[in-house]
Amino acid sequence: MTNLEDKNFNDNVLHKIKEEKISPKPRWQFLLKNILIWGLGVVSLILGAIATSLVFYMITGEDAGVGRGGANPFEALLFVIPFFWLICLAVFAIMVYFYIKHTKKGYKYSTKKIILFIIGASLLLGVVVSVLGLDRIIDDTLGERAPFYDRVINPRLEYWANPEQGRLTGMVISQTSPIEYNLIDPRGENWVVILTSDEDYHDKILVDHPVRLIGQRTAEHRFVIKEVMSVGPGRGFLRRMMPPKVPHNCQLDSGSVCNIQPIIIQGN
Repeated sequence: MTNLEDKNFNDNVLHKIKEEKISPKPRWQFLLKNILIWGLGVVSLILGAIATSLVFYMITGEDAGVGRGGANPFEALLFVIPFFWLICLAVFAIMVYFYIKHTKKGYKYSTKKIILFIIGASLLLGVVVSVLGLDRIIDDTLGERAPFYDRVINPRLEYWANPEQGRLTGMVISQTSPIEYNLIDPRGENWVVILTSDEDYHDKILVDHPVRLIGQRTAEHRFVIKEVMSVGPGRGFLRRMMPPKVPHNCQLDSGSVCNIQPIIIQGN
């Protein structure tokens, strides 16, 4: 470019700036943008770590009983893999990648390096979340409050609520005899479950606790127990099935007003 062309170019730029009244952006806007990008990136990374820990929790927390629950390999695959949390993890990973690329020096990092960083950070932070026991707390909280938990977040609850196939899960609400208990399943239906095995399961089936059972349906809402297992993921949701507790100072026949929460019934 000659000096004349260079001068003409500069004049054109100055004319355009004056004509369109273009002014430089203040420094605080760039700082705010960087802070926002980094902040959203960190939040996405933390959410990815939580999703990673919940993937581990779902895989290790309950699957020991799937093979003994009469599932075929395809069913086992569907209920072992926590698709919801894997999708969440993928979404958060993409968000972290996007935010890193849009930082001031993001263009310097190759896609491979960013992906390796996201995987490493998610695994490391996910292990920290698991060690702290936050994965269990998060799942319990979601189970108690999240809508469609049993259909979207943890559909394996539906798998275990299948007495016709010899599987039953729910909250044990009372013991009516040395070998009989009342249980409410995820659909809100009441079952009489009966211990007949020679093995003593009394330390595994406890009132006010969730449980998974393998056995046989013998009649309408009667289930004979062959095996008792604890519940990992989904305990919070099963607690929704508990009937309301009547306060000790509440006289239902006295006409007084009692603050009793209704039973929340979810499922099909």
